[in-house]
Amino acid sequence: MTADIPASSEVSAAVGAVAAVSVNNAHDADIDRLFGSGGPLGPAVGGYRPRQSQTEMAKAVARAIAGQTTLMAEAGTGTGKTFAYLVPALLWGGKVIVSTGTKNLQDQLYLRDIPTVRQALGAPVSVALLKGRANYVCHYHLERTLQNGRLTSRDDVGYLREIARFTKTTMSGDKAELSKVPENALIWNLVTSTRDTCLGA
Repeated sequence: MTADIPASSEVSAAVGAVAAVSVNNAHDADIDRLFGSGGPLGPAVGGYRPRQSQTEMAKAVARAIAGQTTLMAEAGTGTGKTFAYLVPALLWGGKVIVSTGTKNLQDQLYLRDIPTVRQALGAPVSVALLKGRANYVCHYHLERTLQNGRLTSRDDVGYLREIARFTKTTMSGDKAELSKVPENALIWNLVTSTRDTCLGA
């Protein structure tokens, strides 16, 4: 009886392909369980229902993390994209950066979605919110504006007074903490810095 014995390079290629498949599918069963009707997301999220498209996206994200590859995913409204990338990122992603296009989405992720998913999964991860420098009061620009005294609007004069008080009590200087001054108030341009106006840049 004779058998064809493949060359060693063919054997190693076959073993490599099997290893790649097992790495790529390593978390599929976990994803099915987590996103299933009896999974931990159900009790944590009111009105949660399993969605095939969400589960498939989560698997794709988990495979990209496991394979250390790039994934570009696009999904329609109602897919559940946020949880589809947060669950694998929090469980298997190591250090992850999530960049948002709007402050509203940033706040939704940081204040609601990430804490919800983290608690549902029991994932012991730490999270930090990073913003650009224009979101923080600059002491130099604030002092300069206070000394200048050439504000044309009564609102701006009042806002400047609020900002000066705020800087004496805040630990971060994040303008989002000061609700008395609207985010779109022009005074912010005079008391924050940009890449072009920052003295330390």
